[in-house]
Amino acid sequence: MSLSGVEDPQDWDWLPRRTSTFTRVIIITALLGTVLGVSGFFVKGWIDDRLDPPGDEGEQLLVSIPQGASVNDIARILDDEGVVANSTVFRYYLRYKDAGDFQAGSYLLNENMSVWRAKDVLLTGPAGGPAGESISVLLPEGLTLAQIHDRLLEQVPSFSADDLARTLAFPAVRSEYQPVNTTLEGMLFPDTYLLDEATAADEDALVIRMLSRFDEVANEVGLDTAPQRLGLSPYEVVIVASLIEREALIDEDRSKIARVIYNRLTAEWPLQIDAAVRYAVNKPSAPLTQADLSVDNPYNVYTRVGLPPGPIAAPGRQSLEAALNPADGIWMFYVRTDEPETGAHTFSVTREEHEAAVAICQARDLGC
Repeated sequence: MSLSGVEDPQDWDWLPRRTSTFTRVIIITALLGTVLGVSGFFVKGWIDDRLDPPGDEGEQLLVSIPQGASVNDIARILDDEGVVANSTVFRYYLRYKDAGDFQAGSYLLNENMSVWRAKDVLLTGPAGGPAGESISVLLPEGLTLAQIHDRLLEQVPSFSADDLARTLAFPAVRSEYQPVNTTLEGMLFPDTYLLDEATAADEDALVIRMLSRFDEVANEVGLDTAPQRLGLSPYEVVIVASLIEREALIDEDRSKIARVIYNRLTAEWPLQIDAAVRYAVNKPSAPLTQADLSVDNPYNVYTRVGLPPGPIAAPGRQSLEAALNPADGIWMFYVRTDEPETGAHTFSVTREEHEAAVAICQARDLGC
């Protein structure tokens, strides 16, 4: 017995003293069994809900399984698309059923499917027949509206150039974050879009999907909180994100570039971002001249203070997140130096520090 009068738990004296050791073992074993039984009940319920989610199946989706996809890849893709409730449970189910030799291609699946229904659909093969019959449209981050137009025509031969141009200029719907009297520049989300035979002949439908996808991602990252976070409108944050998208070469730099932009806006300094001038003079990659930097254009942020009037490209999720969550810092400059890794920028507080970094950029012929 301890000095405090509390029995040592190892003596099990919390049970009545007249209870035999054997009886106490039986009681404790029963209690443990009850706990394990209850735990097992809840675990079984959790697994059952992942095998066959409650409720009806949801919206039909066209899901692409790429060539060479493993069982793990397929489980992750279906989880990401909301087809199955849990990739790990689905993966183990497929292995238990010794199923996993699926063809690459496009499959018509539904949200909120049971694992056995999803398996059966995969086993039937791609919806459009042999793999590759559906069209996969890839639109990377950082494209302008004109570049998106050209990429779509390259990848979807059934699209009409005139109809697509008309759809992009006069869309049937607008993003909820798009002010009136603005174009779709920056509002079409860069992603991979899978088209079946019907949608491959419908320019309007694809543009609506791209706008809807932008709104979906914007809502997920909290674009509507821009006024409270930054004192800017959501559309202005999209403009910032588009600048980041065109300037950043590595992910680690995105939030720092955002901070430099906001620091310069606060100090009422010109942003002096080359990507905006390139947009103004339509020079995606050619070296900028002094005449370019002096051009009279609202997107020339060398000669004007403040943001350009609109986005200069289509920002992806990471640039939107960086624009909403700038890094902490008092930097006023940045320039590419490839230190500490290829594509990295050096961020500076003073002009002297910046000029030293520019010298490194010039010595390495990095486009300064």
